[in-house]
Amino acid sequence: MPRRFIVIGFAASALLPTQAVFACATCLCGDPTITTMGTEKPFAGRMRASVDYLERSEKVGVPAVSAHEIDEQRFIYSFSYAPSKTWMIAASLPLVTKQVRRFDLSRQQGSGVGDLDLSARWFIGESGGFPVRNLWGLQFGVRLPTSSEQRSNGVPIDFDAQPGAGATIPSVGAWYGHYRMPWFFYTSAVFQHAVNDGYQAYRAGDVVLLTGHTQYALHQRLALQFSLDGRWKQQDQYRGVTDADSGGVLIMASPGIAWTPVEDLVVNASLQIPAIENLHGLQEEDTVVRVGVAYDF
Repeated sequence: MPRRFIVIGFAASALLPTQAVFACATCLCGDPTITTMGTEKPFAGRMRASVDYLERSEKVGVPAVSAHEIDEQRFIYSFSYAPSKTWMIAASLPLVTKQVRRFDLSRQQGSGVGDLDLSARWFIGESGGFPVRNLWGLQFGVRLPTSSEQRSNGVPIDFDAQPGAGATIPSVGAWYGHYRMPWFFYTSAVFQHAVNDGYQAYRAGDVVLLTGHTQYALHQRLALQFSLDGRWKQQDQYRGVTDADSGGVLIMASPGIAWTPVEDLVVNASLQIPAIENLHGLQEEDTVVRVGVAYDF
């Protein structure tokens, strides 16, 4: 199934219209900085598509009582479009496979379309002449319940094995980018709040996401990256009961690379390594592997 997802993604990318742009994205924005999906500079008509693969696992619960391990593989298909130099809109749809293994050796698996993320970045300020060195603005988003609740023999499988949460979760935040080849800095802060319950009366706790990203280009086709990604999360609830093994503070250190083998194509790879885990109850996050490719049309 994962191979089919990749083929579908690249086939869809190949069918997207390209006549609106007549030069490479680097030329049109006047900046050779290598940018991954979501950090690019806008210009009217800019279109970008990407496919990312993410693999992660975590251990949750009391040994021999409620302990279980969650393994997740996720293909994320994203598309962004800039109708003008001040707005960038984007959509991201994951295809998810999750396996839950419990202390009693029982297992469950869920697989399917996850919840759709829609977002918009508003570029409200700039400085630095041409090319523009500094950009900042606001971002808005919403996660929509496009997933379907997975069932086995007519009974919903464990929530942790579901490919989506089934809840509507809007978000708002601010961001800043400094583009000065060979250096690139990007930071953002986002707040998320669920407006309704998801599957199995799940109520997601509020979330604050903080990102600090640094990049240094060895040359115009290869850059080294390092990020600190922080998450503060309130505890979740199930049917009004607080989940003791949820929420808290997690900070991940993320070394990575970005490579442009050909014009308008960016390949990136990174590891997210737990640096600080101040989590409620018993939770243990493992290293996250992420690789992706983005193409400007």
